[in-house]
Amino acid sequence: MKSTFLILILSLFSWTAHAQSSCYLGETDPRTGKVFASDNDYQDELARWQSKAPSMPGPISLLRAYRVYSAEKDRAAAMKSDKLAHCYMGCRISQTTDYATADYVGWLKEDRDIKDCRKTSHYDEHDYIATLRGAQLGETQKTAQECLRACEQVY
Repeated sequence: MKSTFLILILSLFSWTAHAQSSCYLGETDPRTGKVFASDNDYQDELARWQSKAPSMPGPISLLRAYRVYSAEKDRAAAMKSDKLAHCYMGCRISQTTDYATADYVGWLKEDRDIKDCRKTSHYDEHDYIATLRGAQLGETQKTAQECLRACEQVY
């Protein structure tokens, strides 16, 4: 248990604090839908995103969130839309932990996307918003099926 927890925590912190200066060439600017025009534009978006960072939850909540993600990732990947999958995952994580943990995990996912220097990871603030909507739903929905139905009504 301790080694699993240590691996989880280390993986959360293994991402670099600042993305490489050439990373902007591999990331899509959400305002234009094209590669960032300059490193300055990329750094501005990165700073804006960082300013939205929620508080990091405790390690037990993070471990529970990771367990939910591991159990639900295949189901979410098979959903008809990306926003539905984000909503569903936010709902399930919120059910198992709390809204604050789902908020942080949703933010962290997009944070990793904007820093990984790959267009294929799709940094998208609207994905984060869908995760938050799901987290809100998870405060009242009791089962995975209820999460899915509630998210399908929104997305």
